[in-house]
Amino acid sequence: MSVSEFEIESWIEKFRFHSPATRLILLSREVCGYLLEDNLIVRSGETDNDVSSDSETDESEHEATGAPARKAIDSFPELKREVDEQIQALGGAVAPKVGSKSPVDASWANFNGQTKCKDFSEVLLLMKASDRVADDVSERLSLGLPTFLILRKWSSLHPSMEFRTFIKHRRVQAICQRDDEQHYQHLEDDAPKIERAIEGFFRDTVKEKMSGSEYVMDVYVDNSSRVWLIDLAPARETTDALLFTWAELDALDANSRLEFRVLARHKRAPAKSLYDGIPYELRGERGSEALAEASKRLAQQRLR
Repeated sequence: MSVSEFEIESWIEKFRFHSPATRLILLSREVCGYLLEDNLIVRSGETDNDVSSDSETDESEHEATGAPARKAIDSFPELKREVDEQIQALGGAVAPKVGSKSPVDASWANFNGQTKCKDFSEVLLLMKASDRVADDVSERLSLGLPTFLILRKWSSLHPSMEFRTFIKHRRVQAICQRDDEQHYQHLEDDAPKIERAIEGFFRDTVKEKMSGSEYVMDVYVDNSSRVWLIDLAPARETTDALLFTWAELDALDANSRLEFRVLARHKRAPAKSLYDGIPYELRGERGSEALAEASKRLAQQRLR
């Protein structure tokens, strides 16, 4: 099964009645290049006078804040117009993605602490602040692949009802909660009902429209047990297996029973969002080493 089949532009029309309302906008190489530049925009309507500064701030530092904002907002007027129009068409608020990545790691940069965006400047802010987006854009540029901005109608989805589903031998063989950091007590009781809903959705809606026998399907189950297709991905190690391991999944055969896995109460994981917005140099063991080295240099400077 070709990896291109998992690109949203390849499958969204097949499942448009079974997925959240979505709009796709092709990004130019100029916009993609801007997303990879080392600066961060400020919001639409802000000017140089809105950017905090003091007498010690030099001109080059000032340009690193105000100028990129003007470039982003003013240099892409057609993109701004199209994004704002599509946001209004989708009800006034969207959750953006770029390529296959959602800028969830940049939600700290948004006023609401979410990926909910109401205009072009908010969308651009999240795209610009996201390492996930930068990695995806960089890979697509290097491979010569098109990069789409994906705008999805905003919905307040409860994370406990998002599920990653593993398809193998053209059947549902494993399901786990999509949020792998939080224990949800009700999932243990509701598992049989959720299994039936997802299996029925796959059998009746997805199976005959996908050519492959192995892939990953992210879905949302609403209060009426209706299943919505959120995303599709290849069944390989670049796709997070979440509460499973790929060794476990690879070992499944056509006779294996479906396994529904949820996070146990005593195995609650530390939030991955704790790292969002923190430079790579300050994460994990490298962070301790970097801080120790910085402290040592600071002490040496004070002794001079």
